[in-house]
Amino acid sequence: MNYPEKNEVLEDTESVESILLSLKEQALEATKNADATFYENYLDDSAMAIVPGGIFNKKAIVAQMGSANSQFKSVSINDTKAIVLTPESGVVTYRATYEKEDKSQFEVFVTTVYAKTNGRWKGFFYQQTPILKTR
Repeated sequence: MNYPEKNEVLEDTESVESILLSLKEQALEATKNADATFYENYLDDSAMAIVPGGIFNKKAIVAQMGSANSQFKSVSINDTKAIVLTPESGVVTYRATYEKEDKSQFEVFVTTVYAKTNGRWKGFFYQQTPILKTR
């Protein structure tokens, strides 16, 4: 069996990591612009989102993200990490602060799972976990 050289593995990992981070940035920009067309192409047909408001399939995600009233417009993104699982899959995590219509803010940990299918990277799974305020 031929194993890749350590440097080859590192280069592949760095390449996938940069793709994952780029996908995250593109999604954040599309969210700011209420770009439903982006989400239609970005998400796999089996995509699922789990957020404090419920569990949503691709159709519902696209409708929400294309809405000018979307509550998923971030104020800040911090602690971003990309984890390469395989050369064709990975996870991006970060901490996001969102602003609601009433100008109040809420914070969540975000996880997105990506995979390459039919030669294209797609978002498969998205989850927000609320960050509870401690007293």
